[in-house]
Amino acid sequence: MKRMDRKELLFEILAIRRQTTEIYHKYLSLAREYYPGEMLYMREVHIVMEIRPDGLDNISTLSERLKITNGAVSQYLAKLEKKGFIIRIQDACDKRQYSVKLTEKGKELYYRHLEYDNVSYAKAFKLFTDFSMEELDVIYRFDKQFKEFTDHMKD
Repeated sequence: MKRMDRKELLFEILAIRRQTTEIYHKYLSLAREYYPGEMLYMREVHIVMEIRPDGLDNISTLSERLKITNGAVSQYLAKLEKKGFIIRIQDACDKRQYSVKLTEKGKELYYRHLEYDNVSYAKAFKLFTDFSMEELDVIYRFDKQFKEFTDHMKD
């Protein structure tokens, strides 16, 4: 196989990155049965994972952790509440503020997904066993720099 020059290699890296992004986007946009009898989107499950069994005092914390707007968080919370995974409790002093708690069903989803993540990460870690720490550091630096490059695309 002919060795690529720098420009060809960069184009190939970007093509692979685009393909990976498209696959991940499709994955996020499909509802799956993460809980028996319930179809959920990955983002909904991630919100449950961020609420955690001990709950949250406000939805702004979720917005910050997930890097999405308060409005988007509110929409997801409404869906999760309707499905019985969470409850929102209005603050007695400030009616605009809510705390969020997982129901028993939500806690069960949390622990099921935690196990799923542990298995998935173990598989992913095996993919990188042959990489040295220096090589992993290069991958990390590339991903971080690529994220900074693409941050402007959000708007």
